[in-house]
Amino acid sequence: MSSILEPTSEQGYLETTGPSTLHIEQVTKRFLAINKARLDRLCDGFQPKQRQCFNLIPLLFHLHHEGLPGYSPRKTPFKIANYHPSETALRQLQSQIRNRTPRLNYSHRPQLTALYLMGSSGSIGHSTTSDLDIWLCHNDDLSDEETAALTEKSLRITHWAADFNLEVNFFLMDAKRFHGDVKPSITGENCGTTQNVLLLDEFYRTAQLLAGNIPAWWLVPKQHEANYQDTINEFFQQGIIEPGEYNDFGSLASLPAGEFVGGAMWQVYKAIESPYKSILKLMLLEIYAAEFPTIESVAHTLKEAIYSEQIDIEEIDPYIMLYQRIERYLLARNELDRLELVRRCLYFKVAIKLSQETKTQTWRRIRFKQLVDTWQWSTGKLAYLDDKRAWGVVDVLTERKQLVIELTRGYRSLKAFTAKHNADHIMSQEDLAVLNRKLHTAFDRRTGKVDYLQIGSEADLSHENIQLHEHQSRHQPGHYYWEVYNQPITNKPAPLKQTDSLLEALLWSHLNGLLAAHLQLPIYPLQEELSDFELRATLASIRQLIPYPRPLSKDQQDFDNDAYITDISAFINFGRDPLQYLSNKGLNKISARSDSLDFSSKRENLVICIDLVLVNSWGEVVVEHYTGQEALAKALKSITSQLKEQTTQHLPRIETVCHNYTRPKIIASRVKQLFNDALNALYTKNAPENARFVFNVSGQYRIFQPVNNSISSIALPSLEKLLRVLGLQQEQYSPVMFNQLNDGGIQIVKHLYNAHAENTISLAIEAFKNYSLIHLIDEHGSLIQFKQPYNDANAIIKFVQNVQKRQLMRELGDGKAPRVIQCFRARYENEQASIRQLDNQEMQSKEPIVELRVAIDKSRNNDLEYEIICNQKTFSSRQLGQDLFSSLGSYILGFMPSGLTDSIYISDLVMTPSFIAELPFGHDQTKHYIEQKLKLEQKIKDYFF
Repeated sequence: MSSILEPTSEQGYLETTGPSTLHIEQVTKRFLAINKARLDRLCDGFQPKQRQCFNLIPLLFHLHHEGLPGYSPRKTPFKIANYHPSETALRQLQSQIRNRTPRLNYSHRPQLTALYLMGSSGSIGHSTTSDLDIWLCHNDDLSDEETAALTEKSLRITHWAADFNLEVNFFLMDAKRFHGDVKPSITGENCGTTQNVLLLDEFYRTAQLLAGNIPAWWLVPKQHEANYQDTINEFFQQGIIEPGEYNDFGSLASLPAGEFVGGAMWQVYKAIESPYKSILKLMLLEIYAAEFPTIESVAHTLKEAIYSEQIDIEEIDPYIMLYQRIERYLLARNELDRLELVRRCLYFKVAIKLSQETKTQTWRRIRFKQLVDTWQWSTGKLAYLDDKRAWGVVDVLTERKQLVIELTRGYRSLKAFTAKHNADHIMSQEDLAVLNRKLHTAFDRRTGKVDYLQIGSEADLSHENIQLHEHQSRHQPGHYYWEVYNQPITNKPAPLKQTDSLLEALLWSHLNGLLAAHLQLPIYPLQEELSDFELRATLASIRQLIPYPRPLSKDQQDFDNDAYITDISAFINFGRDPLQYLSNKGLNKISARSDSLDFSSKRENLVICIDLVLVNSWGEVVVEHYTGQEALAKALKSITSQLKEQTTQHLPRIETVCHNYTRPKIIASRVKQLFNDALNALYTKNAPENARFVFNVSGQYRIFQPVNNSISSIALPSLEKLLRVLGLQQEQYSPVMFNQLNDGGIQIVKHLYNAHAENTISLAIEAFKNYSLIHLIDEHGSLIQFKQPYNDANAIIKFVQNVQKRQLMRELGDGKAPRVIQCFRARYENEQASIRQLDNQEMQSKEPIVELRVAIDKSRNNDLEYEIICNQKTFSSRQLGQDLFSSLGSYILGFMPSGLTDSIYISDLVMTPSFIAELPFGHDQTKHYIEQKLKLEQKIKDYFF
């Protein structure tokens, strides 16, 4: 191997025994020589247009000129310190702006300090598909507006470079970040606060200067790393270097124990897309942890090599150095299986197919072959690795398992290391939350969640011979499940996947690329036959609604918050026929009662199986499977409960799919209507927190209502019990929304609730031959129904008005507005109910012959106590005891004809504060006054009749 540097005979300071200008010149010369060699190697791999694009990048940031790529009219920082563009670069730039001569502003103060390539570029690990990560270093005094403008310019240049097939990522950097003065957040490729010194270690061993200041770290000998800042200050004091000529990111004197767990979490996260590179870096962290606290970092090894007498550009290749460090560590521990995995990781990272001959012998290929030859891999193994795209699903599963085991092992060992040294992680709580969410998305395994076979793999699995079989559980009779195989079951292969439903098995196969090329799919059910049409149509719907491939969320802001459901696809009755007993006979049922949830005179529920596919904002896909007559109610309960737990009011898109033989479009439409009505009732922007949603399935009524952070579900077998539950006391205003309930006994109540509003009392009078039925909804949404004599129905209006006047006097001090009382006349015509609002005159009631006013209290023994006033005479239960109602009745008979005793009404009622405090929620509502009024009136009338 050839050496590109002149050797030196000194250790520590070059050519001298202490800080000197000669030392600075020698170190700078050596590092820049390495820098140029790596940049030349990088550019050798570019096409001519790519090379031209790459060479112009520093100049585009150096200038701020209209017409240049990346230009924005905003106030954008520009000019790179210590950068002097060549005439060649200026001529190349001239071609980009069409005869406009870019002017160099020599008087403008540089606002950018340097551009550095960071990562694998220029190394053996940089392939033709690798991207370019560039640190764009700027002054620490930029305003937020200037930083935003510089970010915008970076994005514009990224898009411009993409036209040359160059993937360039810019990261705005301020050297103060590494001195603890700046706390960046995780964004895409930016590791945020997960690691600081570890990131600096990677920077120092891989960075290449494109333009601007060199890193001050180059100048400090390894022997003086412990007193790094004093050495830098001495350079300045002696005038050896000047402020503004170097970028000081800080030293690598020590690696904090608290960084290891953050670094491990970051690498596990990065493994989602680049597992092979991440395992190499995770292994390096393990080595550093094993050496802690006296760590010889790879960056230090590089610096020592450059300061030493002999240097070989290929031996200080960052990826070669990284691999050799790991190899020594694993060989010393005799962990040969892990070493084999590391070698495979490096092989896939380098991405040179050594089993395939090529006419072009690049330096990367020559050097890599020399390294791989030492591993003594067979030609068959090389061919197998090079043909990775043709791997079968078993190969992919095996690879995934080994990768996950290593990632898990590495993370756990570093987490244990942090605990051992009592070191708190240095991550911000925000970054910790974001990373946990991303790792949860990628690696969490829970029932129904679709997991992905491939991690960073590119195998084409579309031609696998997939079969789906249904089995009955040996341990749970009557329980069935599905398994996915890639060969006939007669061979007794291990299943690739086990699921609760056929839909989940299909979706898992689809999202893992196993069905892309399939026109026919062998399916072997046990319970019911599945038609070819239903299978094809359902698979087409899956492909449309949940397309493959389905990447994890790329919007970083999605991980700043908890996940929320974005899409719901409900697959109904897949592989199940709700009217199979008729279908088997070739019959079809037609009924005037056409509601799919309450069908025919048998009131049948035609939804007997439902698979919910839930997609959330993090990109997770989860399947929930429900069967039986309760399937729909359970599915809706699950959806509403999950939405209740979400911190956002974002309503998901809902799609329903049914390709079954029995009424597929009607069933799908009916379920979609039910789901949309439920979500609009409970979760629209203006929906009250305590709203109730009522629907009917197979003659059974359901009420959904939010309680704390969940949804309460009540099943009621009859209309009578539904009306009774609607009358329960509510802690706060609770409106009721109905879904397609048309039973005669509920129609008036539906109309009245639709007309009802908060802080309102609504009542409807339904007249019959000898009496009126009163439907009343109070200010909290509680329903009460009762009968009144036909001619005196309006008397209840006066009672409510009197109660509200008294409540108004009490509540005005609390700033509450007066309640509105609205009255309606209800009637049926052709079995359809309607209500008409009454005007003030129609609401007037005749004066009662006997008008009673009542006060209610509770005694010390918790007994009810009454004080009744009739014609200014007071009757008290404290004085009269059990004789209260007989005494009152005798008094009334003294002046009232017996034939009119059924026209006795309580016109006003007062509850004492102690009585109110004993009510369920500690407050009164109109419902309570009506109930007490009716009870007392009945007791009085019992005396007469």
